[in-house]
Amino acid sequence: MSLQAKILNFMLKKYIKEAQPPVEERSYTEARKMMNQDGYTDLDASFGLKLLQKFIFSKSKSYITSNEIYLDSIRALHFTRKEFNREKCILYFHGGGYVAGSPETHQNMLLSLADTSSIQIFAIDYSLSPESNFPQAINDAVSSYNALLKKGFRSENIFFGGDSAGGNLTLVSTLKLQELNQKLPSKLFLLSPWTDLTGEGRSIKENSKSDPYLSYDNWLNTSLSMQNTVKEWYAPNQDYKNPLISPAFAKYSNFPKTLIQVSDIEILYSDSLDVAAAIKEGGNEVNLSVYNNLPHVWQIFGFLPEAKQAIREISRFLED
Repeated sequence: MSLQAKILNFMLKKYIKEAQPPVEERSYTEARKMMNQDGYTDLDASFGLKLLQKFIFSKSKSYITSNEIYLDSIRALHFTRKEFNREKCILYFHGGGYVAGSPETHQNMLLSLADTSSIQIFAIDYSLSPESNFPQAINDAVSSYNALLKKGFRSENIFFGGDSAGGNLTLVSTLKLQELNQKLPSKLFLLSPWTDLTGEGRSIKENSKSDPYLSYDNWLNTSLSMQNTVKEWYAPNQDYKNPLISPAFAKYSNFPKTLIQVSDIEILYSDSLDVAAAIKEGGNEVNLSVYNNLPHVWQIFGFLPEAKQAIREISRFLED
């Protein structure tokens, strides 16, 4: 683990994990404030949190252009350069627990990925909860994919990617396309995907104390908080073992080649282990890449050597 990662873990624990409200007072607006989402600036944020937000969310200088476009009716950011391969693209789904985040909150990581891979990226602003509920985000993802096909991209040249809840959306939208008998994207990459939405994943109990910011030290509170997000906001009154909600419980066959990156200290560690096992069990190719002692979706922290390493790994996966 790098020195930068040690400092980051300390700051995340001090200024996010230890400063979060009790479970019963937690709201989806807290996640939007933490991610510095447009319209949800936290005027009372500590100096430490503001410093973290500046490092993460202030747009980096880049030769990559980012333009707002629409895929069907879905707003997206398009990251590209004229030198890029015009036939290939990434359709990216941001994280944020299905209640927060946007293409803008993830733009620095996407700029880095586009630059390293020389592949254009379409990052969609899919519907968030509680304003919209399951399965609207899936519908948005499918519509965006079909819009890319209409633009002339071939399915074998389209890659899906996403982090956390966006990793969930990457999987479930692919499963939905399969259900609709449509051609699938050729490769998927998942960054710390949230695949078990029951709130009962075993690493919730095992890693609640070690996870630097996504949890409470008390694993029961962590589990309750995750269940509240799903039951109250994202998917009220649903079967949470439905594979289109919790893809850890899906059966996989004829599935795209998949790369999963996860850290061994995060509460979603077992989510990655379980979905990787399920994909492999179906006879599909999956590469599970486990990093050590890093925070959830460390790839967004571009100053980390491990983030650069992860971006290079994704680029090599897409090139092979």
